[in-house]
Amino acid sequence: MAPQALEKATLSGKENGFEAKKVAEAEVEAGRDMKADKAECQPLASLAGGFTHIPAVSVEHRALEPTEAKNATIGSMWLASHSETNAAKVLAELRTSLKECPGGFKTLGLTYKAVQPVKAPALGDESVGYRITNVVGKRHVTMTYTVVREDGVVAVFYGVNMLTPQKSAIPEAVVKAQLERLG
Repeated sequence: MAPQALEKATLSGKENGFEAKKVAEAEVEAGRDMKADKAECQPLASLAGGFTHIPAVSVEHRALEPTEAKNATIGSMWLASHSETNAAKVLAELRTSLKECPGGFKTLGLTYKAVQPVKAPALGDESVGYRITNVVGKRHVTMTYTVVREDGVVAVFYGVNMLTPQKSAIPEAVVKAQLERLG
């Protein structure tokens, strides 16, 4: 999908209890080169940085902020446009990484641990879900990722809920709304 088409197809504004906002380019680029200390964990490290480990043709990022005060989940999402072959390879290698990296990895002085698969919504051509904990000083931040492939587009959603880490996944309704926009 061409960059302009991808941008047009990316959620923007309010949708199912969240507001999708464009992310500053400098913020996006900060995570581009996250290298895992273990090669088999690279797909996970790249996603933690906001990119797929196989370079995409184009990428669109959005911050996701709750529109309701009682919702404590915040997060972000991005779409990565690939050839269909590469998009399928991204998910296949992510699945392998999840099996081979349950203990986590280190990158850019950050520690990620306790990697565990979680049920992903049955959407798109295929989907993968997992939870991972980022350790920053004495703080443990648990993030839930939902990764969905639709043709050549890999849609990645991640959420954090400091009050209830088990409820940190971005709701299926938001994922579904984004997939519908891909047409």
